[in-house]
Amino acid sequence: MDYKSTEKKLNRLDNISSKFFLSETKTPEKIDVLTVSFFGNYPEGSSGSDTAKNISKQIISGFIDFDPDAIILDFRALTYNWGNSLLRIFQDISQFKDCGNTEKEPNFPVLILVSEKSKAGITSLLTPSNSEKQLEFIFEDENLALKEAFKKGKYWLDN
Repeated sequence: MDYKSTEKKLNRLDNISSKFFLSETKTPEKIDVLTVSFFGNYPEGSSGSDTAKNISKQIISGFIDFDPDAIILDFRALTYNWGNSLLRIFQDISQFKDCGNTEKEPNFPVLILVSEKSKAGITSLLTPSNSEKQLEFIFEDENLALKEAFKKGKYWLDN
């Protein structure tokens, strides 16, 4: 029997781009915070499935290239209204960073930056339907997000 392979190319999307930023602030604990900023328009509903995959690939690439102690997902320049496929990125992060954790070990710290372009959609996606509590990992201010990321990154490393 002859075995064959067919070349495949990674799916690249035109509607989303990303940039990576590594924290320059040096804390005594030497915590590295990676911010991944996304730009463009996220397709609504199930049309966003390929876009969610692309976003996830960018994030996992950032983990491999920069090995951060915390991550900020910056959706301020991304127009996002709705679509459950975006939940995939959190599952992929957990699979990549939390696999093998015991119940006592903290999950890898993930924080989110939003703007008016993404706030309502991201907040409704991540807020449990029976909760009115403010989500503590979503920020509109980059400095506040970085401050919290340093704190959570230290906790993650220490535990």
